[in-house]
Amino acid sequence: MNRQKLLKITTICAGIVIVLLVALSILIRVVISPEQVKKTILPRISAAMNRQVSLGDVSVSIFSGIRLHDLVIQDREGTQPFVKAGALRLEYRFWPLLRKRVEITEIRLESPLLRVVRYTDGSFNFSDLTAKKEQPTPTVKSPIDLAVSQFTLTNGTMIFDDRQGLGGKPYVTEINNLQMAAKNISMNGDFPVSLQANLPGGATIDIAGTAARVGSAPSIVLTTTLIAKDLAKLVAGLPTAVTEKTRTLALAGGLELRLKVAGETKTPKQLLQSGEIKLNSIQLTAGGTRPSLSGLLILGKDSIESKELKATIAGQQLGIGLKGTNLLGKPAVLSLAIQGDKLDLNQLLPPSTAKSAAPAIPASAAKAEPDPMNLPLTASGTVRVNSVLYRTLTFNNLSMAWKLADNVFTLDSLKGNLAGGSFSESARVNLGVKGYGYSSQLSAQGVQADQLVSALAPKATGSVFGSLGFTAQFQGSGTLPESIKRNLSGQGNFAISDGKLTGSGFMQGLAGFLKADQLRVLRFSRYNGTFGIKGAVVSVNSELNGSDARIKSSGTVDFEKRLNMSLDTRMSPAITSQAARGELGRFLTDSQGWGVIPLKVSGTIASPTFSLDAALAGAHLKDKLREELGNRIFKGKQGQQGTQKPEQQLLDRGLERIFGK
Repeated sequence: MNRQKLLKITTICAGIVIVLLVALSILIRVVISPEQVKKTILPRISAAMNRQVSLGDVSVSIFSGIRLHDLVIQDREGTQPFVKAGALRLEYRFWPLLRKRVEITEIRLESPLLRVVRYTDGSFNFSDLTAKKEQPTPTVKSPIDLAVSQFTLTNGTMIFDDRQGLGGKPYVTEINNLQMAAKNISMNGDFPVSLQANLPGGATIDIAGTAARVGSAPSIVLTTTLIAKDLAKLVAGLPTAVTEKTRTLALAGGLELRLKVAGETKTPKQLLQSGEIKLNSIQLTAGGTRPSLSGLLILGKDSIESKELKATIAGQQLGIGLKGTNLLGKPAVLSLAIQGDKLDLNQLLPPSTAKSAAPAIPASAAKAEPDPMNLPLTASGTVRVNSVLYRTLTFNNLSMAWKLADNVFTLDSLKGNLAGGSFSESARVNLGVKGYGYSSQLSAQGVQADQLVSALAPKATGSVFGSLGFTAQFQGSGTLPESIKRNLSGQGNFAISDGKLTGSGFMQGLAGFLKADQLRVLRFSRYNGTFGIKGAVVSVNSELNGSDARIKSSGTVDFEKRLNMSLDTRMSPAITSQAARGELGRFLTDSQGWGVIPLKVSGTIASPTFSLDAALAGAHLKDKLREELGNRIFKGKQGQQGTQKPEQQLLDRGLERIFGK
């Protein structure tokens, strides 16, 4: 074939194509005129959405399809647009044009603005669109058939106007770069769908999967990925009403969420199939500290489990094992295991400050006890830390086991080594009653008392020494201070061996009153007793045995630290000879030469007041005087009517001479 013949054939073919294109262009303009599009498309959109629809220019091209410019779908209130698009492109099939039919197969919405409103009653401005309603059967068949099988939305913006708000505070937020696509759309079959968008604060969301049976029983199979690389930026980008309660947490770090959902949309709680939440050094401020969380949370249909989850608090790392099941049922079941090497609680707890006088609270503003809880939860947990520092106390091999069931929290065991000894505790808190009810059992063995007192009562540092052991049981109810005082009760016993009592309070006051400097540091081999608590008063009975003194005490100390005690004090012969002056000092001694000095103690723990128990001292002195004076004292009683009894006079004068009181 020569070159001229080839050129001739090419020219003929090109001419045919041009003629066909011209013919098609004429056919398209005849079949798809702008007027026909407006006449067909606008009423159908308006009827389907029950909203007023307006449209700008319409352009038709054999290659680019139908372009609808400036499409506006008004909101149902009619004040602002529900959808506003710069352009709406409609793609159509070629061959039906030869039958003067236009079959629209694809809709492309370019740069639309969608405005979603939630009203104060909880309904949305699209709620009427989701309600099922019968479509009217057209009486005249339209030349344009909307058999759409593909939908694309590009570069969209969605404004969410929440008038109901959170906590009664309305807000408006915006989602940008919205991309949506659906292909091979079928009302009865399944078809692929996708969505991508930029959320406020730089977070992104990506959804991809399939939708099925949208015309009857809609169902979905979707994979959702949400990535927020900077939570601080995310919170800053969200409306204040949304983040009001979280802004004080000063969130930082990153979060990656991946979910797989599947099922019918009418049961949203059952859609989740699996997923994971990756925590990338998430930080928050709480309780004066700023912990950081890193690790993975694995999600199931109704379960959650942690993997390599770690919390870093003030540079101290704790491993956390979390597992939850039956999360959609009642009760949900959770278990929590915490373990670590070292934990300094002093870095976590706020510093103690001087107690200021609390302002008087009017009766109308008085707080009430918390109402009973009804927790749909069963939980259990363990804590194991090798070393815990609290104030100046170091707890070694600390372990704890607890559980929560039927609104009752039970501390099965809290134990460890402390100050050269060991301790253990168990407790129970009933959260199902108003004000809660609680009980506890606590015991310790071989604990050095000075270390315990120094940490828990710094003002009494250096006042008690020795190896301490005790058991105690407490019970009560209420969370308010007055309720605790009124309802707290308990009992227990204690024993301190090979110790001493000193300090600027009680012992200094006792030594000063008895004028016995040796008692300013009172050493003992054993100091033991029992105590009880009831009605905001602690009753105490104790006995101290030492080489310089033996003291039996009984009485009460109230919650205001006020004393009402009796001391049966016996001083060694050496101290008695120095403290008791004069010949009558021997009348206040027992058969072994120990001085017998019954005392009363009032005032407060910090500032005690000592006085002689005249009744007990008088009884003892009368016995001694009776032995020495015999009938001489009592003979003088006769004929002295109306005067003070001679033994009482002698007692008063003797006590003054003995103690200089």
